[in-house]
Amino acid sequence: MLAPAALAQTQPTTQQQTPPPAGAAASRSDTGATPNDTELKHFADAVVEVQGIRQDLQPKLADAQSEGARTKLKAAAEKKMESAVKSNQLSLDRYVQIAKLVQTDSQIRARVQQLMPPQQPSKS
Repeated sequence: MLAPAALAQTQPTTQQQTPPPAGAAASRSDTGATPNDTELKHFADAVVEVQGIRQDLQPKLADAQSEGARTKLKAAAEKKMESAVKSNQLSLDRYVQIAKLVQTDSQIRARVQQLMPPQQPSKS
């Protein structure tokens, strides 16, 4: 199961990143092959969906009356996030690999930012 924390790490357009330690870019054993533009587009679309799910979750968590209710809300949101990733033709492992690359590789991050869909006004 994909931890929400891993999904939460995918906010390439809003976070400033510190440079990775020396040699980190050379070690790609946990990030897999460099993604192509198609994978990056799928990733960018998945990020938008995941962020929307997270934004919807926040007020629900704040209104939850018990820890049990918050746990159920988080579990349901996690399943929605996993479905969003899979519906964008990425495995959960590949999504996490690309998310790690976005965090550590400025070129990949820039490509993802270019592929992000335009911001839409929130639907009410």
